Amino acid sequence: MSQVLRLGFAGLGMAGGRLLPDIAALPYIRLAAGADLRQPPLHRFKRDFNGAVYTSVEEMVRSPDIDAVYVATPHEFHSQHAIAALENRKHVIVEKPMALSIDEAEKMNRAAEQNGVKLMAGHTHSFDPPVKKISEMVVREELGRLLMIGTSYYKDHIYRPFSDHDIRMSRGVVLNQGPHQVDIVRLIGGGMVRSVRAMSGIGDHHRPGEGHYVCYLEFESGVVASLVYSGYAFFDTGELVWGIGEGGDIKDPQRPPKARKFFREIGHGPDKAQLLEERLEQWRYGAPTQSGGALDGLGVHGGNAAPHQPFFGLTIVTCERGEIRQSRDGIYVYDDQGRHEVALEKGANSRAMEMNEFYQAVMNDRPLFHDGRWGEATLEVCLAILESAARREEVFLSHQVPSPQ
Repeated sequence: MSQVLRLGFAGLGMAGGRLLPDIAALPYIRLAAGADLRQPPLHRFKRDFNGAVYTSVEEMVRSPDIDAVYVATPHEFHSQHAIAALENRKHVIVEKPMALSIDEAEKMNRAAEQNGVKLMAGHTHSFDPPVKKISEMVVREELGRLLMIGTSYYKDHIYRPFSDHDIRMSRGVVLNQGPHQVDIVRLIGGGMVRSVRAMSGIGDHHRPGEGHYVCYLEFESGVVASLVYSGYAFFDTGELVWGIGEGGDIKDPQRPPKARKFFREIGHGPDKAQLLEERLEQWRYGAPTQSGGALDGLGVHGGNAAPHQPFFGLTIVTCERGEIRQSRDGIYVYDDQGRHEVALEKGANSRAMEMNEFYQAVMNDRPLFHDGRWGEATLEVCLAILESAARREEVFLSHQVPSPQ
């Protein structure tokens, strides 16, 4: 294996539009192959990266010219495509949600372990520098023992132009956005969630997936956490955090009302699916707007640094001797002396940090902190949100693993 990691990219859709510019900027990664069912992104991939192109993920993963595969296909294919790559002894990084069931996640982890290759749960905001800094302070008990965590995010997810099928498969916001919140809270809280009590629901019957949830987590340590998420595009949490979005960019404050207006205009008739597809095509790899416009605030930088640290909503951490939250460019610490700011260097964005961890694990056999077992534990919490809401009961967990120290 050469010192450059030869990466095959499975699924050149919206994820490709977000990820490929950042990954292509990394000197230790070569985009060696791409797979998709559609010809336009394959032609664009071959032109941009001079890589091999395939219409079948299963064919691509058999190639001797790739070392690893990034699985960014639709959610329902994550397990199938990851296992195909793992069984061909390719290392795998898989987009969230890692899978749609614990059984699928278990099969993926077994395939990685049996074939002696790495499996990483990708696209997690626990790589964000402010989140990592807060976690380090909690581990060192700089403000005493951790007591509780509160995190909330109000945004426009339900009114992004995903098809009704995609919304249904991800159970709306729960499996698509929930992994971000859960990863943040699990990293800071120690990883070992004991139980979940939650309610989720559908607030727009024209979108066939849960658009909101409220979740209470209890950790084995006794730490508690509350997670609140709304994807209905009325209020946006950016209003409380200097207008900064999850990629560190300044968000368009009119994006939520524009999103709702788009859905009002397309209506609910027979043309809805086609109109959604046309708008979503603008977000996919190779679209003219992929470097801006339709992707505003989504963290697409084409290798360039965002102006601020990334914000996935508002998170407040309470310890015995103080509290912590993010500032524009670092964190605020509140203690007996009042409030003071700890600035953090911009450095690499969270996507580059994620790819560096994957590269070091594959090329230098270093441990993966965000491995398949970590991803399975995060998925278990998200699925428990749905189960608890359906049963209206507390759900106890059994697949948790501790946070990396």
